[in-house]
Amino acid sequence: MTYKNNRLFSILGITTALLIGVATTSLTAAEQDLALMVTVKGDVEKKYDAFVEEKIKSIGFVLTDPHKRVNDGYKKKYGSTKLDILSFMSVANKNAMSPLLEIDPRLAGFNPFNMLIYRKLGEENTHIGHLVPSAIMDMIGISDKKIRTEYPKIIEPLNKMMKEEFGSDLSTVKIKKMADKRMMNFEVAFDRPEDLDDFIDGFQEKFEEAFEDKDYIIAGFFNYKESFDGVDRLPSYDAFWVYSLCHFKFSYTVFDNEGGRPDAGMFAPCSMYMFIRKDDNKLVVGMPRLGNWAATLDIKDPKRLALVEQLDKEIPEIMASLGAKEVENVNPLKEASNPLAKKADAKAEKKVEAKKEASPASKAPADKAAAPTEDNSSVIIQIPEVPKPVEALKVVTKGGNAPVKQNESLYKPRSISLKVSQPPKAAVAAPKSEEQKDVKAGDVYGGKISAYLRGKLQSVDSVKKALEAAGFKILSASHIDKKGQLTSVAFSNDALIAMANKPGRGFAASLRVLVDEKNKQISVTNPLYVTSAFLQDDFDQKAVTPILESIRKAFPDLKNSEDAVKFKVLPKYHFMAAMPYYKDMLTVAKGDKLLEKAKARNGGKDIVFVQPLSKESTLLGVKLGKRTSKFVKKIGVKNGALLPYPVLIEGGEAKILDPKYYIAVMYPMLKMSEFMTISTVPGAIQLDCENLFR
Repeated sequence: MTYKNNRLFSILGITTALLIGVATTSLTAAEQDLALMVTVKGDVEKKYDAFVEEKIKSIGFVLTDPHKRVNDGYKKKYGSTKLDILSFMSVANKNAMSPLLEIDPRLAGFNPFNMLIYRKLGEENTHIGHLVPSAIMDMIGISDKKIRTEYPKIIEPLNKMMKEEFGSDLSTVKIKKMADKRMMNFEVAFDRPEDLDDFIDGFQEKFEEAFEDKDYIIAGFFNYKESFDGVDRLPSYDAFWVYSLCHFKFSYTVFDNEGGRPDAGMFAPCSMYMFIRKDDNKLVVGMPRLGNWAATLDIKDPKRLALVEQLDKEIPEIMASLGAKEVENVNPLKEASNPLAKKADAKAEKKVEAKKEASPASKAPADKAAAPTEDNSSVIIQIPEVPKPVEALKVVTKGGNAPVKQNESLYKPRSISLKVSQPPKAAVAAPKSEEQKDVKAGDVYGGKISAYLRGKLQSVDSVKKALEAAGFKILSASHIDKKGQLTSVAFSNDALIAMANKPGRGFAASLRVLVDEKNKQISVTNPLYVTSAFLQDDFDQKAVTPILESIRKAFPDLKNSEDAVKFKVLPKYHFMAAMPYYKDMLTVAKGDKLLEKAKARNGGKDIVFVQPLSKESTLLGVKLGKRTSKFVKKIGVKNGALLPYPVLIEGGEAKILDPKYYIAVMYPMLKMSEFMTISTVPGAIQLDCENLFR
């Protein structure tokens, strides 16, 4: 990699042309900027995390999906790493971007905008940087003058702040060459239902399953149509969202090990945008090809090039399996609204078909894919009718399997570490029935305790009556799924409230019963389990036992669930090293009259219950967004009683248990591989709870 240093930065400041990457037609590809990098001496990880998590909010950006210390995951999985730090931090400025997406939605191919930080082992300097706007627009194929003028202005304040925070040792990475094929574009036609969400929900589930089956990670999800202030900033669309995709083996091979290119992380994770125009029946999809990485950075290693080519081939095959048709890389808004453009498009399709018929590839056997056909700058790829299965990526790694010493101080809110092993304190299944003969439901047995007590299915009304007869107060009964098969009944009593009415202990104030019609059972959160975890040093087992006995009286047939952990580790439970503990709560709002704010938001529809604990503290049960709450379907509906999500208001702050802690403690049998399938959920939960107080 070659950097061209520009010391004028420190004397004259950052020149606008360099900072914002304005395209200059007189430059050759090799003279154009690809990325802006700042080099900082020493370890600035904490400072950088604070920069992207908090400081950029003042200029309209928010951190959407952080992926911190990916190198730790590499070492844990593959036994070695050449990196001291590698983090990908996706940020977005939704309000500023929306007007440009109304002109050309393809700009979402790199927005959310990826911020990179890396340092190799043994290196003194840390590198921070990102792609420049001109390179982004060139790779996408955007020529619109307004976008080419306005988009760099969105990034300029970010560059200015980056310089102020990390110094003026700035340099640019030059483009070696541009890829011949830069974008992959698709359309999925569908019969538009009365409720468009029915199609969107179904497609998203199929999409995520299809890519996860091929070892991709859904590393992010950003909804451009979601409004924070009630204003629809994308009126041309019925839906618009962006997925972030990651392939762990691919990223390790490209970024790490001998000859690795961590600077390629400025492209990671890959963004795939999807939108539906107003009243249309086509889902439009686009994504920059990974070939951009290899071309612009001049990656020559045959193994890495082979992986780039493999994924660029595999992704269209997966999309084809979902009913997608590959189309030209043009601005879909202009093409869709211009009748002349439609005619030209039809002629272009006929021309392409004629070329296919005339080409030798069209006469090849049916089981072989035809060669790609190009028409000017557009790309048409013929996909086989039945895609061939793609072999798993083969990665040869070196290094031992010694355990990795994780520094717990490295943990930062909302990050999901990309590790694929089981947690060191993995839950231990409950003993078999023979060993439980003399054990009452909810008691500690063999040093372990079950998180849930399972019983025969009852109606919601029957459950409520049984709880009330046992002296409990019903706080709420709410559906947590679309079909209404899962109902979470929240309840409490004076004894429980008294225990929880201490600073930072309010999350222990309520218990739940899940009426689970899908699995034909009820599941009650074990009060000994919940209070031991959430009361920490204030836990009193003798005081909690009468509450457990009242529950057993209300539901005599209860049995311990297999979801269990060692009782003595429950107060200090965390999923694995460098992951949060109970104390690592997240503050989602600060200020006065927070309860009034939450009640005013959306007419109070997002608040399921309000449980006063004292004059100073209140526990809320909050309804998560429809997509966010789907995570229980992925990792097991039987433990769905953790919803609605608890929010504690006290001392002028609204706090939540870090989702990476709360989900893990309420799903103690969860494997890391399962956690990876919901890697976007912790951030989405935090965002949903923050929105409650906007």
